[in-house]
Amino acid sequence: MSNVPRMMSSGSEPDARGVNVDEKKRKRMISNRESARRSRMKKQKLLEDLVTEVASLKVQIHNNTNKYEALMQKIVVLESENNALKVQQMELAQYLKNLQLMQTQMELLEFNLMNQPGRTLCDIIVDINEPPKVQSWQCHGSNQPAIMASTEMLNY
Repeated sequence: MSNVPRMMSSGSEPDARGVNVDEKKRKRMISNRESARRSRMKKQKLLEDLVTEVASLKVQIHNNTNKYEALMQKIVVLESENNALKVQQMELAQYLKNLQLMQTQMELLEFNLMNQPGRTLCDIIVDINEPPKVQSWQCHGSNQPAIMASTEMLNY
């Protein structure tokens, strides 16, 4: 604090140590203040960086939310198209089965024509399209005979 010359007398030695201790305290106090100032500046910089990062993340969230909503709309459209294609695939599969059945029937007709001389394709088609002849003993065209039950059997 003050620049007091040192004296070598026995009474001045405690004063020199006191001045030396005061100087150390002052230097330590200055050093602590500088350290605290650097710490505050470091915290302030960290806070500013975090605020910037939060703002950036909010922008990313907004952009990702928009992308998510657009993708969800595309998913709905694609699922709808997929369902329509599944229905169409089932219809086409049934149509193919019908065509294969018709081809089998035509092959059978062709085979029958070859094995029945004197009959024409028209004769066979007429036979196919005519309803079966029902005999009086048959039930509704079935090949099984009708079973008659007496009223005594029904009153068991």
